[in-house]
Amino acid sequence: MSRVSRRWVILTQYYAPEIGAPQIRLRCLARELTRHGIVVEVLTGMPNYPAGRIFPSYVGRKRMRERIDGILVRRTWTYGGAGRSVRIRLANYLSFTLSSLFEGLFGPKPDVLFVESQPLSLGVNALLMKWLRGVPYVYNVPDLQIDVARQLGFMPSEIVLWLATQLENLCLRQAWKVSTVTRGFIEHFEKRGIAREKITFLPNGADTGFLKPEPPCEALLDRWCLHGKKVFVYAGTHAFYHGLDTLIDAATQLRQRQDIAILMVGSGPERARLKQLVSDRALGNVVFGESPYEEMSRLYSIAYASVATLRNMRVASGMRLSKIFPSLSCGVPVIYAGFGEAAELISEEQCGIVVPPESPVALAAAMTRLAAAPAERDSLGSRGRSVVEARYSWSYIVRQWLDEIGVYTEPEASSACVPHGVVPPS
Repeated sequence: MSRVSRRWVILTQYYAPEIGAPQIRLRCLARELTRHGIVVEVLTGMPNYPAGRIFPSYVGRKRMRERIDGILVRRTWTYGGAGRSVRIRLANYLSFTLSSLFEGLFGPKPDVLFVESQPLSLGVNALLMKWLRGVPYVYNVPDLQIDVARQLGFMPSEIVLWLATQLENLCLRQAWKVSTVTRGFIEHFEKRGIAREKITFLPNGADTGFLKPEPPCEALLDRWCLHGKKVFVYAGTHAFYHGLDTLIDAATQLRQRQDIAILMVGSGPERARLKQLVSDRALGNVVFGESPYEEMSRLYSIAYASVATLRNMRVASGMRLSKIFPSLSCGVPVIYAGFGEAAELISEEQCGIVVPPESPVALAAAMTRLAAAPAERDSLGSRGRSVVEARYSWSYIVRQWLDEIGVYTEPEASSACVPHGVVPPS
């Protein structure tokens, strides 16, 4: 293994014990890197996502260390804040950017810095670590956040969007490697002038050792009173760009179906509004629940199918929502309301049903069709599990990625992302 690969620091605002797509993805990445002989540390903030409140065990702390899955996690002060207020979100982002910059510049020097590019301001830390300490960095781009902000009107100021684009371009050009999650994103960055040999493919995946088919969990069926129902699960962040009104509208069309229930698990800025919408419509077929990552395999054990939705936006054409892979890993087919790479993957691999985005009629029809065809449901789910085992397990993904960037080594024995758990902070 080359010198550049001995000691890595993952810089990310979001990490376990928070729950969310980046938290789960980076936790699995860190564990897989350690299996390849890389000494990994995580530099992150005080957990506060998604509610914007610092978790009770971390309140009042400015800096601390703990171990998660045996990996050292260094935490720095973060202003807890969430929601749609631009000022509060900027305070949240910049507080961690500044506190982690101090830790990065004056802490132990790593051989490689792996930077999660959300928020965009963390790119400044990567640049300064390179310029002042000579640390090469991998710039990981899981989402086209500037394009999403522009297309959905989150940031109407063209000057701010232009400045953000220039900063992102600088971070991309200065990076040792750029990693991203879809082929469409690779093409996007090539068109922006980033050399193809610098861009690497690090897609979303699943921990197949932990997320696997299981018999229905009676305790969860009891928790949400779902016995005798065909349960369609949405599990993930409730955000504006997911377009979850489409799912609520589909549930409205299916309100007379006593055999179908929709379970919505997760948090996010849209959750309170969606709950109110369900209450206003008196929808008895929609259940809101909470479930930690540690019981995700059991959660999908009660799912007849999962549902993923996106708004009809141009940038969605290059997306592969991370939430589809845990479902498929558990042998549960996906009904995908959207287009682009995720839709193509599901159609080509025959592991779910694809319908147009923002079409409640089509989504309700797909759920009705699958509810009436349990043999088709089982066949789709079985193919999904096979696809994830073959190409989208984290062990396979990280092995391929390390080979692509030139630091591949033989991994140690496989281990899942969860069993060692979180060591309480000292």
